[in-house]
Amino acid sequence: MKKLLVLVLFVGIAAFVTANAFAADISDIMPALNNAKQAIDATLLGIDKDISAAAKGLSATDLKGDAARKILNGLRENRPYVIDCSIIDANGLKITVEPAEYKQYEGVNRSDLSSVILLLKTKKPGMSDVYHSAEGIHAISIGYPIFSDKGEFLGAARMLIRHEVFLKPLVEDKPCKIWVMQKNGLIVYDADPEEIGQNIFTDSIFKPFADLVSFSKTVALTKDGAGSYNFYADRPNDKTLVQKMAAWDTAGIYGTEWRVVAMEIEKAPEKPAAAKQEMPAK
Repeated sequence: MKKLLVLVLFVGIAAFVTANAFAADISDIMPALNNAKQAIDATLLGIDKDISAAAKGLSATDLKGDAARKILNGLRENRPYVIDCSIIDANGLKITVEPAEYKQYEGVNRSDLSSVILLLKTKKPGMSDVYHSAEGIHAISIGYPIFSDKGEFLGAARMLIRHEVFLKPLVEDKPCKIWVMQKNGLIVYDADPEEIGQNIFTDSIFKPFADLVSFSKTVALTKDGAGSYNFYADRPNDKTLVQKMAAWDTAGIYGTEWRVVAMEIEKAPEKPAAAKQEMPAK
């Protein structure tokens, strides 16, 4: 993290300070944050490597044929978070979908999706924000353009991903809690499954916590930093209100960014040990 500024928030009022009042605690959570960010980025880069190779292979096949289906199924191997893989044509129509249980979605037009609109316009790879898929699942998708050997745009290979399943093994079992947010305030991953899909900026559960909302808006606007906010100790199990210290960084691919936040309950300052009093000699 570059030149870390500490952000202190008091009931929605934000103030930047250079004092390192939380330095010891922030330094405790930084390794977990760095590890989570690096794991997410590395996994996304692995997808990029494989889906770009798949797009290249698809360019030399019948996009509706068995060879194309084999390539799509290859993208799913060892990726339990993948719902299905598909090919859309140059108009955004799903022409091939694997595995077979999702074949019924062939023929669905996805040109209404903002991520598909952008891909068809720019002809560049992209990762979507969370949306409600044709399969009836809240998910994200990664798309990669397919070109013929003559440079003609043929469509794109797409991977539909359960974002919470994707993120869980990359951020769990850390010495502090990790949660992940889109820049629009939507929680992409949290250890509390009830919070996944909630929007910190707009959902009623968060409205009583003005400093959490203010903190999260600062997180959305800046790639990295640190600060504090008040929230439940461990919702839904422990609704004691506590102050939490947090640091955040950014992971993502193709220009789509996730804010990765590492959080720990603030430790009360240790009281100095009382000095021993010597009894006067009698």
